Amino acid sequence: MVSASLHSALGLLRSPAAWLPGLTLGGIAAAFIVSQYYFGLFIAERLLVILLVLIPFFMAGVLSMVKSGESGIHSFLSGGLTGYFRILLPSLLILFAIIITIMLVLIPLMALGFGETALIFSVMTCTLSILFFTLFSDTAAVLEERTVFESIRRSVEFVIRNTHSCVVFYLTSLVIGGTIGFGTLLAWTAALYERLVPVSMMTPGEIQAFTPDQFNALIGQDGILITALIFFAGIALAFSLLYPFKAFFFRDYAGSGEGEPRLQGEYDSKGRWYKY
Repeated sequence: MVSASLHSALGLLRSPAAWLPGLTLGGIAAAFIVSQYYFGLFIAERLLVILLVLIPFFMAGVLSMVKSGESGIHSFLSGGLTGYFRILLPSLLILFAIIITIMLVLIPLMALGFGETALIFSVMTCTLSILFFTLFSDTAAVLEERTVFESIRRSVEFVIRNTHSCVVFYLTSLVIGGTIGFGTLLAWTAALYERLVPVSMMTPGEIQAFTPDQFNALIGQDGILITALIFFAGIALAFSLLYPFKAFFFRDYAGSGEGEPRLQGEYDSKGRWYKY
């Protein structure tokens, strides 16, 4: 059951190490928000790329905890070092495939005169369709120790064999992520309500012409810090929950009988894992 995988993910969060990927990603988002205010988008975007290279280490650390059943910081660190390139290389290959596919779809659409609509359509459809089948390449790379191309092939195979369960997993993740995202935006709007009122009174044309520098000036320095803090909390919570959820889902359904979940278990208060 998908719910059992979610329950296992919640159990893993009793270990402080399991929160590190979410806290890191939230910290990167907060650093981007603050740096674009003080140093501009040019530097902030390049800092973002550099910091995102660190994420595979923390993802591999969590996956190693799911694989071994150990929740200590030593297991996390050793797993992060071992699985770093196992996650990074397939991710870069998938990103490259998405970019190439978008270009191949975009060129004929632009030639037909669809303009900006073609760009939005190409980015959304190509990205979602490729990620639908390749989202589990990182889990396959670490949990099953697959090579770069094998991990991608394994992810496609896993989704095809467990299509119904994967759709339920995606919808469940969407609901959880959407709920956390809505709560984050609600908290942000409540905290900066008076400063955001002018934006709500703008016309669509004015909003489209609204620049990041104008937005920074509108909410001010303290508003930027509040924004960074709120989005740090929201992203940290969402990723800390959803990434272990994906790992346990793959582990539970990729056992000896594809399409049937494996024997479930949970972590106790001391971080020890027990089968049901």
